[in-house]
Amino acid sequence: MAIKEEKYQQLFKESLGLFAVFGYKKTTIEDVAAKLGMTKGNLYFYVKNKRDLYQKTIHWALIKWQAHVIKAVDKETCPRKKFMAMARAAMSYIDTNKSLRKILIHDPEIFTLDREKDRFPEANQAAREVIRSIIDQGIAEKIFSITDVCATTEYLFSVYMMFLIKTYVFLDPTAFQQMFDAALQLNLRGLMHNNSPSTP
Repeated sequence: MAIKEEKYQQLFKESLGLFAVFGYKKTTIEDVAAKLGMTKGNLYFYVKNKRDLYQKTIHWALIKWQAHVIKAVDKETCPRKKFMAMARAAMSYIDTNKSLRKILIHDPEIFTLDREKDRFPEANQAAREVIRSIIDQGIAEKIFSITDVCATTEYLFSVYMMFLIKTYVFLDPTAFQQMFDAALQLNLRGLMHNNSPSTP
């Protein structure tokens, strides 16, 4: 890894921790620079200002989250198992990442279903692409019966965001596990038995 890339990784890791503890308003560029053993001036070689640092830090954290999910998905070969691995890895990661979880609680607008208000479109599009790749494989292997891939991808991404918002923004973890397991089964099996008629 190049020295500059290592510095970015260290910068975002430390700033994530500071933003989690002190929040956006109370965290200063000086705090971050001191944590890294840098001057404030040196820090400006990497970011334009505090807002830029915050945005880049959250983007970095979201990409790390996705890398964790992709690693779990890549261990499986069956689309159904990939779907289960994706869902479980996505939720377990945020459970164990206390810094990111604190930031999400204090900045719930990180999660949005409104594309025009999405502050992290690249990261969220990458998440959609993980979902879509599993759907595409499932269709190719005749495991999933889906006619509109784009709409299904958007639906599944929306359900995922709903779980994140309900659990970490509205802080309702009690009902989460039951709903999560039910949603997984519903999304994978549907409402009807295999021998049910396709139309009412």
